[in-house]
Amino acid sequence: MNDKDLSGQLVESADGVAMDRLCERIRDSEMQPLDVGDPQPNLWPASQLKLMAEAGVYRWFVPRSVGGWQWSSSEIVEGYIRLSSACLTSTFVLTQQVAALTRICKSPNAELRESLVPGLLSGELSSTVGISHLTTSRQHVKRPALGAVAQADGYQVDGFSPWVTGGCAATHLLLGAQLDDGQQILFVVPSDAKGITIDPGFKLVGLTASQTGAIKCDCVRIKQSDVLAGPCENVLASLSRNSTGGFQTSSLAVGLSKSAIDFIGQQSFTRRDLTVTFESLEQQYDEIESRMKQLAAGVNVCTNEELRAQANSLVLRATQSALVAAKGSGYVEGHPVGRWCQEALFFLVWSCPQAVLDANLCELVGIES
Repeated sequence: MNDKDLSGQLVESADGVAMDRLCERIRDSEMQPLDVGDPQPNLWPASQLKLMAEAGVYRWFVPRSVGGWQWSSSEIVEGYIRLSSACLTSTFVLTQQVAALTRICKSPNAELRESLVPGLLSGELSSTVGISHLTTSRQHVKRPALGAVAQADGYQVDGFSPWVTGGCAATHLLLGAQLDDGQQILFVVPSDAKGITIDPGFKLVGLTASQTGAIKCDCVRIKQSDVLAGPCENVLASLSRNSTGGFQTSSLAVGLSKSAIDFIGQQSFTRRDLTVTFESLEQQYDEIESRMKQLAAGVNVCTNEELRAQANSLVLRATQSALVAAKGSGYVEGHPVGRWCQEALFFLVWSCPQAVLDANLCELVGIES
């Protein structure tokens, strides 16, 4: 697939008609069943992700030298806000695919880069990450969740990665493992490799269609040519992208907030009692969006953690305000407002550093942080 095949559909800027059309098509798309014929099938945003690939979305994030468009951080923030406002689930899946893609692009393993990146950019291949156990997840457990033992030709990996999004639909998995001496490796393995088991996604309060679940490794052999980085301490820093809880995560919260605030705004046309609520939330949205874009551009108006706490606060209050505006109909299963309220809870648990957790708890219990 090349750019000529996609003429008229490419989204080469964060604002414009092409982005508007993409978001509209994503918003109108339905989740697809993974198990055709199952009376209660697991759902997956296949149509939405296909639209993103056809629009060149994966190219936003990578350098021109490997076929990308090398968008600025500010442009990426705007793109994430627009996409997550259209569909949070598929945009969350996108963040996990991008986390794998960008790390592969930054790897010194040229052979692996050249074999995977073209297919990942076109959508012909798909990757995702299982690295939360190296950062925020299961850090209280002494034994590493996913362990690696060095061998003559590479490593043997055993254990599990507890939170992996979209493994069921990925052709390749980027996983992290820890050796007995504390050093870590990042590696890429085909999702159908011997010893890999991809568990069904958890039934989550929201975003169940992201198919987020555990991936188990039983005597999985990793060749040296499959290693992206390491062995070293804190291997993620060697392919550093953005800190946990950074502005990409916050941008998805802000995007979901926009959906809720826009709903309240529409309701306020005929219900004047909602005008003050809408105007207040809209002003808060504008302020947080401005801070986020400044931070993305390198202006230190606040820390990533402060921004994330503010975004979390806004998305919780905006979605619940939309539920109040929707009244009982919003509490009926299938109404978007009820779904938004469920999805907003996700930001209390997704890649949440301790400083953000503390700020959220202080606000919830009514004390100053």
